[in-house]
Amino acid sequence: MIEMSYKELRKDTRYTRPQLSDEAFIRQELDLERPDMAEVRERLAAGDVEGARDAYLALIGSGVTRRYYFDAQDVPELMKYARECYGEDEEAVLSLAEADQIVEGSFPLVKGRRVQFSGGNYDWNSWLFDSSQYQLHLTRFAYVKHLSRAYCLTGGEKYAACFNRIMGDFIDDNPVPVDGSFRAQHCTWDPLSVGVRLFMLPEAFITFWGSPSFTPDVKMKMIKSFHEHGSYVRNYHASHGNHATMQIRGLIQVALLLPEMKVSQAWLSYGLQEMPGYIHQNVYEDGVQFEASPNYHVVVMRDLFELVSLFQALQLPVDDSYRDVLEKMYTALMYMLTPDGLLARFGDTDAHAPLELRDAMSLGAYLYGRPDFKFFGHAKLPFSLLWRLGSAAVEAYDRITAESPAATLASFPVGGYIVSRQDWTNETLYMGMRAGVGINGHAHSDALSFILFSGGKELLVDSGMGLFEWNKERKYAVSTRAHNTVVVDGQDQHVRGLHWNAPPTAACRIWDVRGDARYDYWFASHYGYTRYDDSVIHSRKVLFVKNRYYLVVDLFEAEAQHVYEQYYHLPCGEAVYDLAGRRVRTAAEGPSVQLVFPQLAAGKDELAVESGQVFMQGAYYPNPVVRRSLTATGRAAIETIIVPSAAGGPAPRVTVQRLEAAQHGRALAPWEATALRVEGDGWRDDICLYHGNVSVASYLDHTGNIVTAALLPQPQPVEGLTFAGATHGEDVVLITQA
Repeated sequence: MIEMSYKELRKDTRYTRPQLSDEAFIRQELDLERPDMAEVRERLAAGDVEGARDAYLALIGSGVTRRYYFDAQDVPELMKYARECYGEDEEAVLSLAEADQIVEGSFPLVKGRRVQFSGGNYDWNSWLFDSSQYQLHLTRFAYVKHLSRAYCLTGGEKYAACFNRIMGDFIDDNPVPVDGSFRAQHCTWDPLSVGVRLFMLPEAFITFWGSPSFTPDVKMKMIKSFHEHGSYVRNYHASHGNHATMQIRGLIQVALLLPEMKVSQAWLSYGLQEMPGYIHQNVYEDGVQFEASPNYHVVVMRDLFELVSLFQALQLPVDDSYRDVLEKMYTALMYMLTPDGLLARFGDTDAHAPLELRDAMSLGAYLYGRPDFKFFGHAKLPFSLLWRLGSAAVEAYDRITAESPAATLASFPVGGYIVSRQDWTNETLYMGMRAGVGINGHAHSDALSFILFSGGKELLVDSGMGLFEWNKERKYAVSTRAHNTVVVDGQDQHVRGLHWNAPPTAACRIWDVRGDARYDYWFASHYGYTRYDDSVIHSRKVLFVKNRYYLVVDLFEAEAQHVYEQYYHLPCGEAVYDLAGRRVRTAAEGPSVQLVFPQLAAGKDELAVESGQVFMQGAYYPNPVVRRSLTATGRAAIETIIVPSAAGGPAPRVTVQRLEAAQHGRALAPWEATALRVEGDGWRDDICLYHGNVSVASYLDHTGNIVTAALLPQPQPVEGLTFAGATHGEDVVLITQA
């Protein structure tokens, strides 16, 4: 069977239609009764279509109506400022180099890939490499900003000529569909790509306006295409998720960019009415975007901060809810950033360009005057923000003093992130854990999974997002076994029948997050395996003994026999393991991690090292994975000691010994209390974590529904707990001896 798509049918007039003529567009789609359209109206009445067109183009270039962050009249000043103040700026130099490659026909895609077009022969509709993602990014035009910024830095007409050539070719080669026939396809006219183009193209559109290389013919084609794009988005935009926010943002921006169109006011009113609802649909009350992916958190946050900046530039009122939600999103992002300045790779998140994340934090610092946001941004207003805020913002940004955040432990109980670090240096110990519900297909089956950094290196890794084709590699990437968590009876935490129309991930509850100068501690549960006939509740407690190690305790509530497979994913490279001695460590140069697995007294407890798969920047790589398998009946507990170490030294000597804990004279089993002595060179810790004061089963009622938080029972006081020769009233006991 041959599948017919937009690529094959795009020139068939049964499925697509050519652009209106200039005369038809001006008569039918522009509001000729506006006072500023008087000359257009007069030229058209005289039969001078070209004169009417040129009068309309002159109106756009006049700056009479503010329509973007900057207008065509502002470009000469921006060019002068960019050359004088940013000529040697790192971001400006990179943008100039990228623009030169584009002029030569080498276009950047994503994940480090490029496509080469020779002689101006562009292919907008072919499947590039091994994924539809590449073709979509080609036609979303995120890269054209480099052409316009290089033009401002140099005045080189070759950049304007390249943009003119690209836009003319793309519009001619990709006529608008007559209806929604292609909206479900990954193609040039999928509604998301259409919405993205609406906010990716205006910067170059305005910047090149005064260039003789940006011809009146192509300018008018773009204006007509903006109208086609806006109409398409208005008809076919999504009703959920990050797609909706990007598409509505695009509709708002084109309505402001071209207010002379008859439909612009209606589009603007619709967009302003709908956008707050979509933002609140996407973002939980703690500021975390609901798709369990830091990448898509940034995507939705970008829609907000671009709109807030645009409204300020146009002196339009900014919805207070926009600012409040955006500040919370910035705070969440600040804590989710890993010590190397990138996003924690939970869910569908891959490596970002650090400069882009720093740019975003710089904008947050400017918008809110926040020193902690600037700590993650640039010392000087970044080059990219010059095109959003103008040169007047440089001095105001300089007045903000960067300061590291006060807290090193943060919890987002609805969005489901817990983040702990030793300090705010790049070399710090850092652990981030997922403990929340993810919505839609960008969420992975990763409840209670964590990542670990030390010395600026990720030592316990997430397997990554993978490419979006629904193949075996992608199915592995989203599975529970691809994450640093526990698989029960060989099944994922939630059943994912389809790729994108996926159900919400496992229900989670964060019970406790607290810390002091000695340790950070957190405790969370997930309920994905309560779907079994014999329900299993998996809880995870983490104790970070600062600047030393992590104690991870996995607890299981069940009655029957189950197989619990605990996975730890190591970085690519060799692993050194002593399975008899029950320890595994990384062997690569630089910082390392050692995993120590205390033997259990009951149950079948097996340890193995196998090969996994890590996705990074467009490719899959093998990596060592530690799998610990426990077969047990009834309640069970598994402990792991995770010991990071700095570069250049041998693996630290760490021993673990079981101790006794009792309550009211009765010895406690390991699933009732974890009692261990962890000893290293020159130090010894006696640890007791009591597990009996919180009923994790109380989170679900007898029908399997989540109990309202206000009705959950409070933790019971700890009474009569004896450990290390003393009686304790706390559920976390840490006794340290140097």
